Amino acid sequence: MKKLLLLMTIVSALSFAKDSPNDVLEDRIEDHLKVRMASVIKKADYDVTIVNNSMNIEVEIEGLTTPKLNFDQVAQDILKNLGTDGSIDDIYIVIKHDSAVGEDKILFSQYFKK
Repeated sequence: MKKLLLLMTIVSALSFAKDSPNDVLEDRIEDHLKVRMASVIKKADYDVTIVNNSMNIEVEIEGLTTPKLNFDQVAQDILKNLGTDGSIDDIYIVIKHDSAVGEDKILFSQYFKK
């Protein structure tokens, strides 16, 4: 029983230790977008995921009311501010409103081919 418990503990610890090779790049892009897009979107949280030459960008806008923005222009600004190399082929952008009351609402969803 002790061996089984020890084995389960080791397996769970190893599963948490596995990092994606793109973690550093994802964090850099998130930080870059936070700084560059601060004038366009005030309270926003960016989550970037890169898998198999595809990039997923999720933007969560916080606030009580849905912001009145031109989301097509926001997506174009995000694309313009991405500093990626040529290894990314596809970019998928999702913009959500993260309301304090009620459920999250998807405001924009678009797929871009580079």
